[in-house]
Amino acid sequence: MFRTRRTLLSLAAACSLLPGLASAEDGIPTWNRVVQGLALAPSTASSKSEVKVVWTAALGKPTSTKLDLSTEIQVRVGNFFATQTVKVVVDPGAGACSDANCGGSCGTGSVDGQSQTLLCLADGDGCGCAFVPITTSVPVPPGSYGPNDVVQVTLVPAAGAQPELYASDDLAAEPVKDAIFWDRALRSVALKPVPGAVDTFDVVVEYQVAYNTTMPPQDLRTDIVMNHNGKTLEFHPWCGPWLVSPSSICGQGCSNETCAVIKCGGQVVASLTCQSYENAWGQFGCACASGALQYTIPAVQVKAGDHLEISLAAAAGAIPELDGLDDDHMVVCSSPALSLTYGKGKAGTFGVPTLDSTAPPALGKVSGIQMKAALPGALPILFLGAKPLDLPFDGGRLLVDPTFVIFLP
Repeated sequence: MFRTRRTLLSLAAACSLLPGLASAEDGIPTWNRVVQGLALAPSTASSKSEVKVVWTAALGKPTSTKLDLSTEIQVRVGNFFATQTVKVVVDPGAGACSDANCGGSCGTGSVDGQSQTLLCLADGDGCGCAFVPITTSVPVPPGSYGPNDVVQVTLVPAAGAQPELYASDDLAAEPVKDAIFWDRALRSVALKPVPGAVDTFDVVVEYQVAYNTTMPPQDLRTDIVMNHNGKTLEFHPWCGPWLVSPSSICGQGCSNETCAVIKCGGQVVASLTCQSYENAWGQFGCACASGALQYTIPAVQVKAGDHLEISLAAAAGAIPELDGLDDDHMVVCSSPALSLTYGKGKAGTFGVPTLDSTAPPALGKVSGIQMKAALPGALPILFLGAKPLDLPFDGGRLLVDPTFVIFLP
């Protein structure tokens, strides 16, 4: 059934969300709170770090009554301790889930007053009804912890809420690093002309997934989002479920050994190895990362002057991207004979690049690019094709004269 994998310090243990739920007394709906991910991230708002806890609440069977699954998230690291309470309510009738409707809705509820649709989520053994992953951020003051400390989070029932029935998956801990993260990263976009079709291209997208947590993010399914002249389409490259199965934890040596595999429908679709990795926060280190994962959007008509933007997004029910690592995108423009990648700005540490105008940039014309959500003191860099250029940064805007471009084949 709907499962997750927990690691406390360096000890890994598989814990199920739903096994044993049928043993509850008849007529009493069963539920479970579970930690799905733990990250330590730089804050875009201040010099503080942020502990980000991704978690969910799941149901074992349908409920005929409203359930209060409100949760207190406790965070401990070094000499710092803080709590945040999230109001979680399940509406009557939620929880009906079967293999036949995996991926579909299984009821409604709310998180902090915002309506939510619960989903039937699969893990290869069956389906379970759960809220889409909830992210709770807790700021941590500078100097609160050291390199030998451990970040620990615990989910506790809020006052007056339903008690927790299965507490073994309510804990997570990670040794402190410069950053603790998972990431989906867009690596390249190419337009390949379709023979015999005028202004028609296959859009070839390459991206990568990675993490440096001892607790792997199980579901890193990634959607490809294409915005073509204002029309947005989403593509779902992989079947489901799409799960990371850890085989080892990367050490300091980063010796390219296999650290995990990704399985889709029970079949291995990709292997991950320990390798040097730089995330969009500008942090570099050893991570468990895939090679280039490729997806082709076939036969897209792209005429001269069209605006085509490709980005990545977490699939419905998959673990969400972290703030600052969720803005990978490429703007692709077409000439009558060739295509080019323009302005791949690095997100997070270097900000989120946004063109002043919706019109595509023209060769030799000065364009304004605003950098949003940049960290204080960040060095702005713009990538024109494969060549990084250090550019002046004035009042939150980069002024770019695109006289140098790289044409894709």
